[in-house]
Amino acid sequence: MPSCRDIDSLVTAYVDGEVTPGQQAAVDAHLQACPPCRQRAEAEIAARQTLRSHVCRPCAPEQLRRRCSKVATPMGRLTTVYPPSQLSMFAAVVMILGGVSVYGLTRTSSTVLAAQLALDHVKCFALHDSATPVEAAASEARFAETYGWRMHVPVAPAADALQLVGVRRCFCGEGPAVHVMYRHLGEPVSLYVLPNVTRPAASTEVFGHDAVIWSRQNNTYVLVGRESGAVLQHLAMDLN
Repeated sequence: MPSCRDIDSLVTAYVDGEVTPGQQAAVDAHLQACPPCRQRAEAEIAARQTLRSHVCRPCAPEQLRRRCSKVATPMGRLTTVYPPSQLSMFAAVVMILGGVSVYGLTRTSSTVLAAQLALDHVKCFALHDSATPVEAAASEARFAETYGWRMHVPVAPAADALQLVGVRRCFCGEGPAVHVMYRHLGEPVSLYVLPNVTRPAASTEVFGHDAVIWSRQNNTYVLVGRESGAVLQHLAMDLN
């Protein structure tokens, strides 16, 4: 049976119905035996359904569909790079229309990366909402046992009123990421850790969420929340 790492790159295509029969059989077998990966697949399915039911009305006009079609290769990957000022809106459009992936753009745009993670932030807190604090050390050990991936869970000073409520593995255009879930004064805040990725420092606002991006020791960190950019910058300094 394939390992979790083996199917990491297949799950999104599996959810979209774009895998071969052999790949589908392999993923089906793995999901039946692996609860964490099964939960991830179920979360992606739920997120897709949520986007379609709450965002896909009204449908995009035919002219916009044709424009999106022109920038996609036969494999459905974007090949045109748009100005950063347009990427937040365009990222939402291509997710709504389907068949056009924004993954390739995350390597060239902090805005698109932040847009993906903001949507994941909303999805994860909708599906796994919790206000109960958890221990950082216990979360690190559980994460390492489940995924074979040892990582450090940053904890902010008590004065910041930032409480750790969960640690998950999520995915973006850069690949697997550690999703550290917090609550700041009761409001959801997410820290994403992208291993072996270095991105320039940036801050942006997408989908009503602010995002702060920085890199350290060959990892990229993205802090996402509805808090103001100034508050997130302060929290980022304490988590850095």
